[in-house]
Amino acid sequence: MKERIVSVNDKNKYDVIIIGGGASGLFCAASYGKLVKGLILERSDSAGKKLLMSGNGQCNVTHGGDIKEFIKHYGENGKKIRSVLYPFNNQRTVDFFEARGISLFERQDGKVFPTSLDAQDILSMLKDCSSGNGFEVSYGRCVCKIEYSGGKYEVLCSDLKHERLIKYSADKVVVAAGGCSYPSTGSDGSIFQVLEELGLEIISVRPSLVPIFVQDYPYSSLSGTSFSPASVTVNGRENRDDLLITHTNFSGPAVINISRYVKAGDKMLINYFPGKSFEEILSEFKKNVPKSSKQTAGFLLEYLGTGVSKRFIEKICERAEIAENQKASALTGSQLKKLAELLTRDTFSVSGTGGFNTAMATAGGVALTEVNLKNMECKKYPGLFFIGEVLDVDGDTGGYNLQFAWSSGYLAGNVSG
Repeated sequence: MKERIVSVNDKNKYDVIIIGGGASGLFCAASYGKLVKGLILERSDSAGKKLLMSGNGQCNVTHGGDIKEFIKHYGENGKKIRSVLYPFNNQRTVDFFEARGISLFERQDGKVFPTSLDAQDILSMLKDCSSGNGFEVSYGRCVCKIEYSGGKYEVLCSDLKHERLIKYSADKVVVAAGGCSYPSTGSDGSIFQVLEELGLEIISVRPSLVPIFVQDYPYSSLSGTSFSPASVTVNGRENRDDLLITHTNFSGPAVINISRYVKAGDKMLINYFPGKSFEEILSEFKKNVPKSSKQTAGFLLEYLGTGVSKRFIEKICERAEIAENQKASALTGSQLKKLAELLTRDTFSVSGTGGFNTAMATAGGVALTEVNLKNMECKKYPGLFFIGEVLDVDGDTGGYNLQFAWSSGYLAGNVSG
């Protein structure tokens, strides 16, 4: 059926249009500096779907500590976004939420959550504050085109429910449409073609914060086994954090926070016990095995500590081609060397990473060179702003991506050029 166009009328004229009802878009509206006639265009049938998924539904809103320490958690673009993060930092984020009735607490690992551990509380507050600032939400709206003329913007949308095209007009447009991660939540990357038609540079998008797949994965039977911490090294970059073994891949912060730098064919090294080097463990093995009366697996469990999975140790022995009942005292020098290698520099060939359906974030997006990073306004188009994941910024897990959403959303709604 052919779509019909509903022309702009007074009802469809707004002061501000925000494209995207996710974390950054809702925060921009909720923290907007003045009362406006505003509209949030949301592609899906409800706002904040991805926000409800964050922190396993508990919503890790930010991270504790000095905001200056955040910079290293955004990859190569971290230093470029100081002017975004510093004005509305993590402490101001905490103050904002608590002033509006959301009690927060900081875990021992620095992650900050609502006391209720319920992301719905965050979403409900943001929607209420957005409404209080004059913003309404239209659902099932897929933006097809943005035009700028005479100091105003026209936004052409497809009404996904009624199969019609609708034109909206506004003095200011804030693009908060997200990237490509979890496309079922509404952020499917279709906005990037619209922005390219405006002549804006888009850095090629790719999945970020994803698990890593390797060739000849040996741990399918050990799903759920974890190490805290482990060391993962790829292309000379090392990351120490929690490692999770799944049925099909390596996951956990140690892996997903380094995944932005990984491609098929890369070599990945894992030290499951980063407090020990290969040389240290090999030396201690040679010193202690001659006087041990235990079988190899029992010796390793005693040496490595009770927190180590017995099934993992048995698998290591299997991979080293050591019989289950072989006495530790009978291990040869080459067998000891193989065990030390598997424990401290287990080497794999990367076959790929998870796709956008499993990605927590999107790497790539609108080039930062297109934006005034003091207020998020487009350099080429006055009154057009970009915030959140639509930009070429992706942070580590732990509240860093949401902090960028809050910080950039606040600037777009409160700081003039």
